Amino acid sequence: MKHRLLFFPLMMLLIASCGPSKHIMHIDMRCPSRAGLSLENKIVSVVYIENDNVSTSSFSNELASGFASELEQDLGTGEGSIGVFSMRSQDGVDYSAREEMIQLLIDTDADAVFVFDVADSYMVRLYCYDGMDKSDEVKSFSGCPSSTLNGYDAGCTVANTFKSQWKTEPYTFAYYDSEKWYKALDKIEVYDWKGAMNQWFLLLKTNDPMRRSCAEYNIAVACYMLGDYALAEQWLDRSDKDNKLPNISDSLRKRIESRK
Repeated sequence: MKHRLLFFPLMMLLIASCGPSKHIMHIDMRCPSRAGLSLENKIVSVVYIENDNVSTSSFSNELASGFASELEQDLGTGEGSIGVFSMRSQDGVDYSAREEMIQLLIDTDADAVFVFDVADSYMVRLYCYDGMDKSDEVKSFSGCPSSTLNGYDAGCTVANTFKSQWKTEPYTFAYYDSEKWYKALDKIEVYDWKGAMNQWFLLLKTNDPMRRSCAEYNIAVACYMLGDYALAEQWLDRSDKDNKLPNISDSLRKRIESRK
C-alpha cells in the first residue's frame, strides 16, 4: 500500500507484567477519492471520443492527457503509466452501459477505464468503470469547464475529483522488551516494512504462543501496509489461532475487510 507517514511521539502502553507492550504509530493512509473510487494498484486507461469537429477533438485529446497526467502524479506510477486512447464517435453507443465499458477494459487491457465524450458546445461527459469495484456500476459526470482553462488544465482540474484522499489513522504493533523486538521497531520507524517483517520472521521460532502471536500480528500489519490484504488476513488468522490479541486483532481485521 502506498502511504505517507507523520511522526508522532511514541506511545508505549504496558499490557501486563512481563507481557507484550504496544507501540502506536499514526499513519497517513491513502483512501478512496471524493468520487468514491480507489485506483491504487490498478491499471487505469483513459479514452477520449473523436468526431468530425477538429477543435472539439483537439480539446478532448488535451483534456484526457491532463487528466491522465494528474492521476499518474497522485498514484506515483510515473509518466505514461496511464494509457490514453482515442476512439471515433459511433452512433448509438451508450457509454453508461456496463457492457460497453467492460469491452473498453478488454480493449485497453485495464482494470479501470475513464471515457471523455465532449459535445461541440464543450459540454464534457465523463464515464468511469472500475471492473474491480464491488458496486460493478458505471459512474457518470457532466459539466462545462471554465472558459479560462485550456483542455490540458481542464483535465487536471477534473482529475481532482478522482485523486486519493488521505486520513491519519493509528496502528498498533506488539513488542517485548528485548533487542530482537527493538530491531523490528527500528525498521518501522523508517517505514521499512519488509525489513521489519524479516526481523519478525526470526521471532516466530518460539514455543511461547503469545510471542509468536505478536510477531504474526505485526507481520499482518506490515502486509496490510504493503497492500497485500489477502496475505495480511492469513497472518492475522495465524495470530488469532496462536493467541488472539484483544481489541487490536479485531481492529486490524475490520481494516482488512474494508479493503477487499
